[in-house]
Amino acid sequence: MEPRETSGVTVHAIVRHVREQGGEQAVRRVLELAGGSRDTDAYLDKRRWWSYDTKISLFTAAAHVLGDDRVALRIAEAVLEHSVGTADRLALSLAGGPARLLRMVAKAGAKFSSVADLRTLRVTSGRASVEYRLHDGYPPNRFDCDYTRGLLIQSPVVFDLPPAAVNHTSCQVRGAATCRYEVKWQQPRARWLPWLRGTRRDGALETAMLGQLEQLQNTVAALVAARDPALALATVADGAGYAVNAHAFLLMARPSADEPIQVHSFGLSEAEVASYTRGPVTGLRATGQLTARIASAQHDYGHLIAFGDNFFDSDPKLLDAYANLAAVTLDTLSAVTTAAARQRTAENLLALSSALTRAQSREEVADVTVKAAHAIMSAERASVLLLDNDGAMRITAHVGWPPEFADRLNAFTVTSADTDYLTRILEQPEVPQLHDRSTEDPFIRAVLDMFELDSMVIVGIALPHRRYGMIVASFDGPHGLARGQRFAVDIAGAANQAATVLHGLELLEQTWRQAHRDPLTGIPNRRAFMTALEEAVTGDGALLFIDLDGFKSVNDTLGHAAGDRLLTVVAERLSASIRGGDLLARLAGDEFVVLAKDVRGAAELTLLTDRVMAAFREPVLLGDTSTPVRASIGTALFTAGQDCEDVLHRADSAMYEAKRKSSLRRSRSDPAHLNASTENLTTRDPGAPA
Repeated sequence: MEPRETSGVTVHAIVRHVREQGGEQAVRRVLELAGGSRDTDAYLDKRRWWSYDTKISLFTAAAHVLGDDRVALRIAEAVLEHSVGTADRLALSLAGGPARLLRMVAKAGAKFSSVADLRTLRVTSGRASVEYRLHDGYPPNRFDCDYTRGLLIQSPVVFDLPPAAVNHTSCQVRGAATCRYEVKWQQPRARWLPWLRGTRRDGALETAMLGQLEQLQNTVAALVAARDPALALATVADGAGYAVNAHAFLLMARPSADEPIQVHSFGLSEAEVASYTRGPVTGLRATGQLTARIASAQHDYGHLIAFGDNFFDSDPKLLDAYANLAAVTLDTLSAVTTAAARQRTAENLLALSSALTRAQSREEVADVTVKAAHAIMSAERASVLLLDNDGAMRITAHVGWPPEFADRLNAFTVTSADTDYLTRILEQPEVPQLHDRSTEDPFIRAVLDMFELDSMVIVGIALPHRRYGMIVASFDGPHGLARGQRFAVDIAGAANQAATVLHGLELLEQTWRQAHRDPLTGIPNRRAFMTALEEAVTGDGALLFIDLDGFKSVNDTLGHAAGDRLLTVVAERLSASIRGGDLLARLAGDEFVVLAKDVRGAAELTLLTDRVMAAFREPVLLGDTSTPVRASIGTALFTAGQDCEDVLHRADSAMYEAKRKSSLRRSRSDPAHLNASTENLTTRDPGAPA
């Protein structure tokens, strides 16, 4: 980066003059001779500052290419009209006349060079003596002298007066300690009375003010079109830089708490920018700089800082105007962004509500909820954990996680014995918990380490009378927690919806069980069995009808509690003996059925019957009494298309036939039968295929 010694206004004026006199080819030749780059746009940037050597090289090259040794003088004569910004023209106009302008010449000179001092020695009516001195170490040059002389010639023109006559009485190039200029301008007479009356002065001020207003309007128009804070801040930085015409400029602002500080600058090295952005944004006022706060009634965003040697009195207010414009724009964009985020949240919550109405299981609820939470929170990752019947909480659904975390996610289990955090989060599910690596909770810190997280937001899924689990949204980066805080209330709404649906599923499950499960044994009841049988007879299968023998005597001698215990044990043994996919149901009293699909022929039916008979080989301990269990089993094979009532009737008939044969054996007091009292008699449906 070049030293900040010569204003971009001067370099812009040189390039513009060369282009007007010789075209683009002349501009390229000048830049080549001056040792500059071929990027012409850089030399047209009035905000940029250059070295003194670059200025002299450009003047020298321009004089050579255009064949004009007075080129610096001619460039200065047009600089006020074409290169000086509207803000500076307005400030010069406000001086009120050439005499007052020359009295403040030091400030005006600082707008063009930082390595030379320009001061007024004497001002009288229509005359002034001005001294110009380069700082030590900078060699005087005749083009620099001509350029300074040309600027002084133009000083009355600002006020719509004829150019001044300037005599260069001493020169540093010729060995003098300073350059001295005697300036003489025409005092207003009758023909200039309009200036004294204000007509011409007001016209000049109006022109300058209109130019400044146009520049501000252009900035406003660009801000209206801006759709994001970064573009808005860049636009303000660009506009303010032109308006104040500082040596260097810096804008630092944080659009929102969950975003990093944005920095826009020109004329500063990376090290200089870093020195300002490394510390707090406050307390930056110092000599040679103007600072304006970018703040509104709602937010303090940051600062605008202009660096220069001398500023006009109007510059602070002008910088404040741009800072206020930036604050208003950021407030507006924040409101728009918030409204858009609320709209997206409302849409996501509505979609969640719609999807939850179609969820048929806990897993589906978790899957729908985690996707909604991920979208609502704009999180990198999200997970839903649900409590299982064993009291452990496990990750049931997740989204956004890289594949390498799959094993850790599947293995993660936490119980109330591991941490009291579960109790705390579920006792206040409506209050989201925000955590980052500064947490003092050992459980949360361990989770952050295990899953390599920077921050996370946790909200419980619970109702006042029931706890279900929690939603976890996690974020990367130092501003993740602030991002999560913006949407924490919304994720609580998603958790509440999930809890309500999970409760509804539980009620539905409870109602279904009451309608389809036997309350004593927990196995399907007659209603569930009949529904399953209607479906089963669309294919081949078998039905076993089981009736306990002597059950009434157990009730009469040992009591109904013992009878209930016997039924429960029989149900458990039968459940363990049937094949996977077979249905065991209790029809009523001591009657059970086994519905088996895909059973074809007597051989398969015999194998199935043997499995069922094995459940009755061992006695059942009822209190202190070992009670043998006997049962009569009737079987019926069916094929696709048979009537389910007919199938049930045939199995029922076969069971009664088995019970009749059992009674005959007992009546003959067959010793073999008495020795095998737990043996079960089965009768196959005579009409079934062999």
